[in-house]
Amino acid sequence: MFSVPRPVALLREQVRLLESHLAAVRDGDEEGVHQARVATRRVRELLPLTSEWYRPDAVEELTDQFRQVGRSLGAVRDADVQTALLRSLEARIPTAAPALVLLRQQQEHRRLTLMRTLIKDFEDLELDHLLQSVELGIGRARMRRRRSNSWDHRLREAICERSTGAREAILHATGVYFPKRTHRARIAIKKFRYAAEIAVAAGLWNARTIIRELKKGQELLGQLHDRQELVDHLPVPDEASPSASADPDQIHLVAQVVEAEARDLHQRYLARRQRLLESVAAAQQAVSPARRPSWPVAAGALAASSTLLLLSRRTA
Repeated sequence: MFSVPRPVALLREQVRLLESHLAAVRDGDEEGVHQARVATRRVRELLPLTSEWYRPDAVEELTDQFRQVGRSLGAVRDADVQTALLRSLEARIPTAAPALVLLRQQQEHRRLTLMRTLIKDFEDLELDHLLQSVELGIGRARMRRRRSNSWDHRLREAICERSTGAREAILHATGVYFPKRTHRARIAIKKFRYAAEIAVAAGLWNARTIIRELKKGQELLGQLHDRQELVDHLPVPDEASPSASADPDQIHLVAQVVEAEARDLHQRYLARRQRLLESVAAAQQAVSPARRPSWPVAAGALAASSTLLLLSRRTA
């Protein structure tokens, strides 16, 4: 009979996945940075579920350390996204290409600085040693496993908490575009999605349809946020040294195009908003204490060993 994957086994999978991307990260590879960041986030989502095997203070310390890793990776990833957006705009707005090339070169220089900081942060944190210590702790944790099965209860609570947070953030964002509110809604949806993916991998809940809906909403809000960040950081022409600045007319044109794309993305998000709220309601009903797991545990466990790994290879 197949056993349901425990949070410790899923944690080991994500730690090993993170470890597998470190060489690419140190070489500055964009995809390596992205995948390492996703793995770091999933590690942080899994850690609170391991208190049956780890002391609470150890979980808290590990969470703080992986949060630092995630922040360093996130800064580089954000620079990569902005660079890719600028490169895309170069092809779509040829009349503004000179200004866009200048902006992209500035972003690439910023990315190099952030990449150097990232490598130094990894060295200061002794990341390789941190991952090895987690691996060692996982091995010992299996020997110390208690009879309690309360991790699944905590996962259900986490899903309820994440889904409630997503609902509140979506409603608070309203149908009027507030950049900060929609960004918070995106973060809340992402956290909800990660918790749902863990539930699928653990054989607790067949949430694949809901996950697909969350992913689509999250992607729209992510593209919207990327464009808002670009508009917010477009340079103001420097009258004292105009030769060193991008052409103001070209910058104005870029702002108009990007703002138009942002409005379109927001409308597309609003068209999906009700489905996102329905996903929240379905999640809360599926994991409520009064309900049994919504699919056979053995069948879920059969596919679960590779589920989170496959989900990890998709976009964050």
